[in-house]
Amino acid sequence: MSAAVLSDRVRFEVSDGVAVLELRHPEKRNAVTGPMWEAILGHLAAAADREDVRVLVVQGSGGAFCAGADLSSMKHPDSWVSESFRELAIRALKAVAAFPVPSVALIKGACIGAGCSLAMACDLRFACPDAFFAIPAVRHGIVYDTDSITRLEALVGPSRAARFLYTADRLKAEEAMAIGLVDECSDEVDRLVATFAEKVMQGNRSAIAANRTILRHQSFTA
Repeated sequence: MSAAVLSDRVRFEVSDGVAVLELRHPEKRNAVTGPMWEAILGHLAAAADREDVRVLVVQGSGGAFCAGADLSSMKHPDSWVSESFRELAIRALKAVAAFPVPSVALIKGACIGAGCSLAMACDLRFACPDAFFAIPAVRHGIVYDTDSITRLEALVGPSRAARFLYTADRLKAEEAMAIGLVDECSDEVDRLVATFAEKVMQGNRSAIAANRTILRHQSFTA
């Protein structure tokens, strides 16, 4: 079964058990706007109960994963707009994390700020060697959200998470893999993701879901 739903800056497609959520804002390296967060929420809500979806792949178009939040869409004299943007982003990230099948971020190029949050909300992260990672929130006076900090600490440990958050250092893909932020780095990242999806679909859906629930609980309570 194959179905495609197109939204202005977000594409969602299901084919042969794999749902692909693709950011399509290449002129800004897929920086996420408010309507894009809304589209992510809408697509995931519509697909959450679909029996034909076994794996979720999150990716970006145009050679970048996601360069973060589109800060130009947050700036407004009314602070309520910026706060509502933040709340919307957090809801969308929670929806990715809670989506009821295994998820993998396919990362090429920039993975910055909200892009890192989006990647960390997935179960796994596979990256191309040209990928790079940074969380520059402190340089913009932005407090990173609690769930993303918790996920970062679970992946890389508290001291590495602190250094990454406090300094806004940029990490190459191999450096990110060395500290646990990335699971695998390869020129054949598309093949890695396809192989992962194939193996997931060979497993028992209920058993995988139960294991995933335990893993998710442990990562937030350890």
